[in-house]
Amino acid sequence: MLIYSYKFASKGAKALRFAIPARRIKHDSKTFIGRPRKKVINWGAIETTAEIDKCQVFNRPECIIEASNKRTFFQKLVDTDLTPSFTTDKEVAKEWTNDGKIVVCRKVLAGHSGAGIVIAEVADQVVNAPLYVLYIKKKEEYRVHVGGGKSFDVQRKVRRADAEIEDWRVRNHAAGFIFQRNDLDPPEGLEQCAVDTMSALSLDFGAVDIIWNGKEDRCYAIEVNTAPGLEGTTLDNYVTMLKEMVR
Repeated sequence: MLIYSYKFASKGAKALRFAIPARRIKHDSKTFIGRPRKKVINWGAIETTAEIDKCQVFNRPECIIEASNKRTFFQKLVDTDLTPSFTTDKEVAKEWTNDGKIVVCRKVLAGHSGAGIVIAEVADQVVNAPLYVLYIKKKEEYRVHVGGGKSFDVQRKVRRADAEIEDWRVRNHAAGFIFQRNDLDPPEGLEQCAVDTMSALSLDFGAVDIIWNGKEDRCYAIEVNTAPGLEGTTLDNYVTMLKEMVR
């Protein structure tokens, strides 16, 4: 098994390299020769090399490009009923707020940790952005890890004990949230939503962020991470999944 990552300093790729163990391919490698029998784990890279393209690559770069860009992510899933409603039209977003709905303006399409998010509750708050997503009230938010067509790990985002939360609508590490996997009671359909999302994006593995609306009792996929953070149990589970998937 070989690993090629979006950057050689990736902590997740480095952790996998020692835990599997596996060989990592450097971006500037002049000695690596691709062969169809070689199997490469693509850890979040949107570009590979001609030699890597000769191998069996898990998570093709073109699929990662579509998944990592927020607009193409929603566009790929538009007919699946897996995501909240979205638009690229500012006037439509304003109409949503006029109807009493909340809009998430996504000014950054390839960002993470809430980068470029503007929450609009009234029309005047709707800013210029390449993507607008209808805000769905969430009772809980999960991260479901999928590999080889099945879910293999589930985590829930919870408030860090010492954190003071200013806005519960955006839940990330910077806002004071962490992942928990113990004592979970995931809603029905959560893992299937994640598996269907990955299938629609033609990805072999990754982590799907999903919100659950308790009133509707419905799950919505909002993002996919093809190079998630790895430590402890999550790292162990990825090692097991990748070995099984490659075999």
